[in-house]
Amino acid sequence: MYFSKTPLTLASAFLFASAQATYLNPDLSFGQEDKISPNLRAVPNFHIIGNPNPPEILSNKLVLTPPAPGNQRGAIWAEKPLMHSSWSVDVDFRATGPERGGGNFMLYLAKNGREEIGTASIYTVGRFDGLALVVDQYAGSGGSIRGFLNDGSTEYKSHHSVDSLAFGHCEYSYRNLGRPSRIAVRQSPDSFSVDVDGRRCFDSPKIKIPLGYYFGVSAASAENPDSFEVFRFVTTTDSHTPDVAGQPGEQFAAAPDNQAQAQQPIGNTQNTERDIPEEAPASKYTSSDAQFADLHNRLQAMMRAFSLQTQAFQTYQQQSNSRQETLLQRITAIEASVKQQEGTAKVLKDIQADVRQTKADLHNALDQHVAGLKSAVREGHTSVLGTLANTGTGLGKLIFVVLGSQALLVGAFVLYKRRKANGPKKYL
Repeated sequence: MYFSKTPLTLASAFLFASAQATYLNPDLSFGQEDKISPNLRAVPNFHIIGNPNPPEILSNKLVLTPPAPGNQRGAIWAEKPLMHSSWSVDVDFRATGPERGGGNFMLYLAKNGREEIGTASIYTVGRFDGLALVVDQYAGSGGSIRGFLNDGSTEYKSHHSVDSLAFGHCEYSYRNLGRPSRIAVRQSPDSFSVDVDGRRCFDSPKIKIPLGYYFGVSAASAENPDSFEVFRFVTTTDSHTPDVAGQPGEQFAAAPDNQAQAQQPIGNTQNTERDIPEEAPASKYTSSDAQFADLHNRLQAMMRAFSLQTQAFQTYQQQSNSRQETLLQRITAIEASVKQQEGTAKVLKDIQADVRQTKADLHNALDQHVAGLKSAVREGHTSVLGTLANTGTGLGKLIFVVLGSQALLVGAFVLYKRRKANGPKKYL
């Protein structure tokens, strides 16, 4: 098929515009026009629930919890699921109340959200499968925005520490600002982000919400209540036509209390091939409108295929980068281990040299100590001998004393016997 230069120029312009365009999803939006509800009784494509009273619908806003009384719950859930892999949603809300008022505001994207979550808050909800953004005065702060993920395995209302399950948060004072606050949630092929009033709150490249989940907004007020109002809920996507859901059982993972996160494949190449128009001869297109319509369809199918290829390449690139980082970390660890081993040999040599030196010093000190002891004993022995020689009695004197004492004893004994023999005898 051949086209003139003008249609090709239009095709180029259309190609550029298609690459940059975002599309409003009216089935998942309200408040983008002047009125939220045409009859002030219901919001098209949304289901409203409340406990004990349903939310109040006004011309330009939806009052989820009134200023009084307290302990109120209100929620609005989309009736149709989100079937796009790349999307964004902007929520304009306002919270007003007394100085010590309390409550929380939640944005959900969950599977079977209306049935499983309803009007529950993050502290009273059971098991749910999806994403939850919570706006409240966490831990006595002036206000914060926190993100939670659940794959249906964790029961939040019975968990011992729900706050520890948050995977991202930022501080934001939302009460009594006198104006609506805007939370913008973005899901692209390579990232998930949350902005508030044009400022980045938190983001993550590892979060991917599966297709077929439902949007919902809920609020709960305390006994001293805050009033939560929603002015606008706008969902935009990167294409008019929905994507095809992935394989059954496709799940995502939650991160802050040690749960892994994983990206999931988006779209389906078979769907893209099915969207490509069949080949037809040029004679079939008899008008410029038919030619442009055919060109439009083919360009749209081509852009979808290009987008899928780009996403697949980005996924492969991310996986390659992850593998490369893992390999680099392992190589770095190996190099550090090798350097440590080389350092160990040097340390062993130093220790061996220190031991040898210590042994030599110990032997020298011991030899010196023994030599000192020998010298001291020798000097002491000489001194004792000299002292005994100078002060002791001679051997002759000793013999004389011994013999003299024996002779004296013998003489005394002889004298005793004589006197006894010469003495008068006594007779009885």
